[in-house]
Amino acid sequence: MTHGEEPLRFEVLGLLRVVRAGQEVDLGAAKQRAVLAVLLLARNTPVSRGQIIEAVWGDNVPSSAVNLVQTYVAGLRRALEPARARRAPAELLTSVGDGYLLRVESGALDLDVFERQVLLANRMRAAGDLAGAAVELDDALALFRAEPLGGVSGLFADVERGRLVERRLAVLEERAELGLAIGQGPELVSQLTSMVAEHPLRERGHGLLMRALVQAGRQAEALAAYREARRVLIEELGVEPGPELRRVHQAVLAGDSPEPERPPVRVPPQAAAPEPAPVTIPAQLPRAPVALIGRDAEQAHMDALLRDHDGPVLLVTGPAGVGKTALALHWSHRVRDEFPDGQLYVDVHGYDPNREPLEIGEVLNRFLRALGVPAGDTPVSVDERSALLRTLLADRRMLVMLDNVRSSADLLPLLPGAPSCVVVTSRRRLVGLVAQVEAKLIELDMLDQDAAVDVLGRIAGRSDIETHAFRELAELCDGLPLALRIAAARLAVSPRLRVAELVEELQDEHGRLAALGLEDGEGTVRAALDASRRALPPLPSRLLAIIGLHPGADLSTHVVAAMGDVPLTEAQRALDALTAANLLSVGEPGRYVAHDMVRVYTKTLAGELSEPERRTATGRMLDYYLHCADLADGMLPINRGSVLVAPEHRPVHVPALSGAADAMAWFDAERANLIAATELAFAAGWHVHAWQLPYTLSRYLWLRTERETSLRITEAALQAATALNDDDARFVMQFNLGVALVQLERHDEALHAQRGALEVARRKGDVHQQARALTTIAGTLQDLGRAAEAEAHYREAMEISRVAGSKWAEANAHHHLGVLYLTTQRFDDAMPWLRVALRMYHEVGEQCGEASCHVDISTALLETGDTDGALSSARLALAVACDAVSPYHQALAHDRLAAVFDRLGAAGAAAHWQRALALFTELGASEADGVRARLARARAVTVG
Repeated sequence: MTHGEEPLRFEVLGLLRVVRAGQEVDLGAAKQRAVLAVLLLARNTPVSRGQIIEAVWGDNVPSSAVNLVQTYVAGLRRALEPARARRAPAELLTSVGDGYLLRVESGALDLDVFERQVLLANRMRAAGDLAGAAVELDDALALFRAEPLGGVSGLFADVERGRLVERRLAVLEERAELGLAIGQGPELVSQLTSMVAEHPLRERGHGLLMRALVQAGRQAEALAAYREARRVLIEELGVEPGPELRRVHQAVLAGDSPEPERPPVRVPPQAAAPEPAPVTIPAQLPRAPVALIGRDAEQAHMDALLRDHDGPVLLVTGPAGVGKTALALHWSHRVRDEFPDGQLYVDVHGYDPNREPLEIGEVLNRFLRALGVPAGDTPVSVDERSALLRTLLADRRMLVMLDNVRSSADLLPLLPGAPSCVVVTSRRRLVGLVAQVEAKLIELDMLDQDAAVDVLGRIAGRSDIETHAFRELAELCDGLPLALRIAAARLAVSPRLRVAELVEELQDEHGRLAALGLEDGEGTVRAALDASRRALPPLPSRLLAIIGLHPGADLSTHVVAAMGDVPLTEAQRALDALTAANLLSVGEPGRYVAHDMVRVYTKTLAGELSEPERRTATGRMLDYYLHCADLADGMLPINRGSVLVAPEHRPVHVPALSGAADAMAWFDAERANLIAATELAFAAGWHVHAWQLPYTLSRYLWLRTERETSLRITEAALQAATALNDDDARFVMQFNLGVALVQLERHDEALHAQRGALEVARRKGDVHQQARALTTIAGTLQDLGRAAEAEAHYREAMEISRVAGSKWAEANAHHHLGVLYLTTQRFDDAMPWLRVALRMYHEVGEQCGEASCHVDISTALLETGDTDGALSSARLALAVACDAVSPYHQALAHDRLAAVFDRLGAAGAAAHWQRALALFTELGASEADGVRARLARARAVTVG
């Protein structure tokens, strides 16, 4: 601030304003105000010019954007420091690098005052002064004069406005919690009723209202409020109430108090304030690795995320054994000085086969104890423990590391707000965490060749004269850190061993185990493994060799039983013995994996089996996967052809599958193994398996939108079918090839494949197959914009399928002809065809088609003004898609529900688009981009 000028007060919790000495400062044009909003929300932190341009203009950046930003900054400088001499340097709004920094004094921004009062209220509540905390929250909430950032437009402002509105709602709910704790329920009923009406999808608001009604002696109304909450949640989101709302409901039904148990309120003595308790600064990080090689890029990326985001959540993810924990710990120790308030650490044991994952409540207990909360003061409920953790961490700069996490649901109650940083390690990408808190992904893979060479060079201590040989050695080790370290150790302890000589040893896979062996005092690693095998009973010893024939990364008990032709119980006991001998380990529950060196060992043992033994075990393995995939495929909620799958060795023991959900779960668990078995069958000349395995996988891959994989295995399957000279197989694979190409929008190639399928069907005289081929040809012609040809093919398909009695093909043709009319905006013409298709789908049990048809009917009804009918059809689509256990069709239904709510101007559109976006994103479906754009537009309209 220039000397002699009155202090400025900045306001964002309402109309964007700057006030000096009671007079509002003229902030200029709308875009200049938007620039100020960006700088204010990043107060006292540099903002690059590019960030300002993106925030103000989004995707519509003018060519003169840089000059415009400079003009707007100059205008803001004049407005904020009018007494500054023309050429004197600015004091409030300064240039920093390629951007700008706005200096805002403590307490000069209403948002900072709000957060400070909320923090004070949290501390007063923790000290037992509930009434005082309530007063502080009342004062804080009074700072919201109207909708935040009033008068500022653009996507950036919309996002920030939504964040501030959400923050106000959260504090309103905290204020209601305080009111209930001090018996103000009767006075809160009116306010909570209005809040629930305005935000019907917030479960916490419903629970607060029910508790207030009980305190007011209105139990019957509290039960009615629960029924209304349940109805809204089911109709709008398709979910039942959560555990807290159900707990309150059960308490009211039982005539008990729904208030959670609370520690006794501690009233501070009036005479003199007690000495403040010392702040506990935990330092829980385990010891970091001495050196971390080959992860410099990942560490730099994490550094940049920490620098560019206030309180980021960093998600380190990748396959088992790739070094996630090592990277996270090494980085956390390196930046610990950035977090003077301490570090919290917990291993959640999400993947530990020998123990259950830690419950959220236990993790919260550990953190609260580390922060100095006495055991007797720890709240009973998980929600209250989570709230206390957030209170204790508010305004503290801490590092929290959550190691080995399995799912997003395990995390949310553990996450503090800014400025603390959270580091999570997980084998999964945790899409839910990315969607809900914008976690930043750091994905680890095997080391690239340069990093692998660096590992070898550093550990081996060799010069760079053998660089080429080092690169060959790194390639043979496949970037696997363990193999690299063993190879480098051999070089380090054997100075006369040339790198090229070790490379030559590794060229032969059968000798690779010995070449990568380390002396253990008794012999090589191979000798030690042989000794372990000799100590095994006969069956585990035999199965260890057979396991080496399996092409996948992990094994189930069922497939081992099939390959060894033994009862399931004996296979299980054998796997337990191998696990106890540390020759196998348990990955996911019920699935067994071999360490990399043991994997090489089992392949070596498999190569020592006789040819008949290898062929028999391989055939049984392929038969097992084919039979089980056929069983699971038959349970999927989508029509399939009439291919007869009859493996020679039908397995005696198969997984218990009782419906679509079980089938999808089995496919998810065995997906990689099934694809590996398919590739093995093709490469080894098992032609029937090579085309029938892709056939049984095709519907699953379609539901999971795995389009590239589907195309790859289908192309190989068509070659196998051609080699067999089997027209039935050739038709199926030609047909599926067309489907895969359509999904990838390669329409001309798809049309060629589909016409090839039709040619095969006509040559065979199979009218069922002709109807299916004609329908897919029509769909592709429609995609190519050849509507008249498409309609003719649909009608021909209907006629042929009617003659053949193929109701599914007839339903499919009706459906897609209706869609054709939809795309040409002939909505009234579309409805009869869609309704007939819907009835036929229902008759043949085609749930995915039924769900999709409901979505299309909803579209037609909405466009013709029947919003009630459109809403009903969209809800039916969601219900059927949920029954079908199809995330893809659930996403389509949520997208359609959102569109209807958006047209009605009703609450719920954003929630349904968020759900659709999460589902499409998790599937990797291209439809996610469209939903993301619709959600952004809806938010802009709602807030604007």
